[in-house]
Amino acid sequence: MKKHARKYVAAALAVAGVAGLSLAAAATLNVETSKEIAIGSGTFAPCDTDGVKVSYDYTTLGTGFIIENVTVSDIAAECAGEAIAVSLTDADGDQLASGTGTVAGTSFEYDVTGDAIDIALDLGEATVIISG
Repeated sequence: MKKHARKYVAAALAVAGVAGLSLAAAATLNVETSKEIAIGSGTFAPCDTDGVKVSYDYTTLGTGFIIENVTVSDIAAECAGEAIAVSLTDADGDQLASGTGTVAGTSFEYDVTGDAIDIALDLGEATVIISG
């Protein structure tokens, strides 16, 4: 067989191999076509539009002040009965403690005694989410 003929045979085999792999790969793909996709947006009115207050009850422990309770107050009366989540994070944004519950009246109290959060050394931010 001539040198040029070998090149053509090698090229033809390579093309056939790639085509065969492509068909084999395509034959193994499972595409789900029975699912529906929904995209949309909605608006909602917040139950509290002027913000809430977060305060801490604490005790001294050695040279630090350890948080015992977090109280979220000045919650609008329209939020009573809504779900609430409180998250305490450090200065780096790492979560120190979190609690959930239901707004009772115009406040929510969360006991963090077991988490031993030192106000001066640990606490960076409190996040409050009220959702219906």
